[in-house]
Amino acid sequence: MSTTNRSGSTPFARLRAHLEASRAACPACGFEDPEAEWRATTTGRRIAYRHRCPSCDAVDERALTL
Repeated sequence: MSTTNRSGSTPFARLRAHLEASRAACPACGFEDPEAEWRATTTGRRIAYRHRCPSCDAVDERALTL
């Protein structure tokens, strides 16, 4: 029996699922978005996940360099 969590088909999809499940507070205003949706963009060497706070419109970004 496998114990691997398959919440996404790729490591990047799994990371986005983890970020969406974490419900981190906005670094600018402290608002906790219960429906946080992180959008991913890539340049090929760098992948950036961004979340826009629905309360104050601040952008939180997490990035990985490949």
